[in-house]
Amino acid sequence: MVIRTYRRRSKNDEGKQQFSLDVQTKGCDDHIARMGIANEARIDYVDDGRAGDDFLTRAGLRRLLAEAKRGDVIICRDQSRLGRDAIEVTLVIRDLVRDRGCRLFYYASGQEVQFANAIDQATTFIQGTGHQMELEAIRSRTREALRSRVRDGRVAGGACFGYKLERKSDAVGRKFTIAVVDDAHAPTVERIYREYLGGRGLKQIAQALNRDGVPSPTAGRRGSGSWASSAVRTILLNPRYRGVYVHGRIKKVRQGGGTIRVKADPTEMLTVEIPEWRIVDDATWFAVNEKFTSRGPQRAGRPASKYPLTGIAKCGSCGGAVAAARVRAFGGATERVLCYGCAKHHERGSSVCPVTVHQPMAEVEGALIDYLQQHVLSEGVLALVLAEVRAEIAAQIPKHEADTATLETELATARAEQKRLAKAVAMADDVPELVSELKKRSQLIQHLEAQILAARRTPDDLAALVTRIESSARARLHDLRDALAEQRDLREVFLALFPDGLTFTPARVGERQVWKITGAASLAPVLEEKDATGTGLVPIASRPRRDSNPCYLRERRVS
Repeated sequence: MVIRTYRRRSKNDEGKQQFSLDVQTKGCDDHIARMGIANEARIDYVDDGRAGDDFLTRAGLRRLLAEAKRGDVIICRDQSRLGRDAIEVTLVIRDLVRDRGCRLFYYASGQEVQFANAIDQATTFIQGTGHQMELEAIRSRTREALRSRVRDGRVAGGACFGYKLERKSDAVGRKFTIAVVDDAHAPTVERIYREYLGGRGLKQIAQALNRDGVPSPTAGRRGSGSWASSAVRTILLNPRYRGVYVHGRIKKVRQGGGTIRVKADPTEMLTVEIPEWRIVDDATWFAVNEKFTSRGPQRAGRPASKYPLTGIAKCGSCGGAVAAARVRAFGGATERVLCYGCAKHHERGSSVCPVTVHQPMAEVEGALIDYLQQHVLSEGVLALVLAEVRAEIAAQIPKHEADTATLETELATARAEQKRLAKAVAMADDVPELVSELKKRSQLIQHLEAQILAARRTPDDLAALVTRIESSARARLHDLRDALAEQRDLREVFLALFPDGLTFTPARVGERQVWKITGAASLAPVLEEKDATGTGLVPIASRPRRDSNPCYLRERRVS
């Protein structure tokens, strides 16, 4: 037996002493002492600052669910600590108490949770509904309080470039936050609006700000602290700089057990004029907005670029992306050529990344193709890797036989749960959450059946599997080599062979600056083999042979 305690505190619990982690720890300790099991092994699980209806990102709860075993004792304050979503918390308690045979106690009431019949299930669900309603009421009051602050001209969100946050107190001593214009940053905002109306583009403005050493909104907090065209665009479109506060443009909604951010309906937004926030006048702001509006359809209609190495390669100097740019690649050349270069240097200037290498795409891709054909996708490399596959499959035979009984037990449990969920779905008229759980059980059953099938293979079956793997791998090897030779589907080939990406660092060949490429080439796509169940059967595919020797691009002339 293992004692497992679970503690959770959400942001809504701040100021409520009964929900502090220290108080919950003391409550668990006292309950363990009353039960007389203080000498047993104990593991504590904690989620701090996590909402009760979040069942996806709570690491403590996820670990508890993964480790709890039959006969373990689980202790927490009450049901609301496990969760505040009626359906999800009912499924969690059912899994722990009924299906796994754990003993669950709430120290606040001293009760042991039962889940043996329909009444116990209904009681758990009703209590969960009450906790869910309480959470929804708290969030409703919080939203209304924030909107009330906005109406009073106070801040209901985070910091904004160009403003300082100051704490104030009302007549009864309650603290609140206001924003005031920051005299150190306001001139930068005015400069951005002025230069944009003067004809400069977003990238040109960002490069000029970086060149002049002007602090960016992220300076000292994250990233390189430099200006990007996206930051300039955000400032140009923010109505706060003309003294208008728009609250509630983005809202959080629960989906799939987690939280996503979506754009709010305009009717849900609150707009308040705060003249003291004004940094640019209305004429300037609306002129900028009109300029964006007139250019918007043209930008929206441009397709996204998908060059073979964009999104795969990064700059070894600044860590930024390597992207495509049309530049004059050679000294004295008049024709612009598509090249690979550092996006941060191109977008933000030399003050952010000094790497000025721009090498023609044909050179870069050609040298990478040559290297892959000679050193990665060769028959010799494939023969070595297939030998490792055979050895690893042979080594796993005893383990598979030993695991068969455990897998069959898990399969029987999963099938029983599937039947119960199917009945629940039929009675509840297709509740989405129950349908989702039913799909998960079906996928688990399919996975377990495939594992049992693999564990029961005879030596002859395994020999046939190895033969099939070799034949399939050789066919895929020839397909990849053909694709590289014909230079078709290069992006898909590079993505498959370099799952961890590539690093470009500057080097010299004679008088020229070129890219040196380093990366780990994976042969998993060549080795991957599946049976009729769709389950991968090749252990080596999870640890593919990799080649990380640097590939130096040799000089080529571009016709």
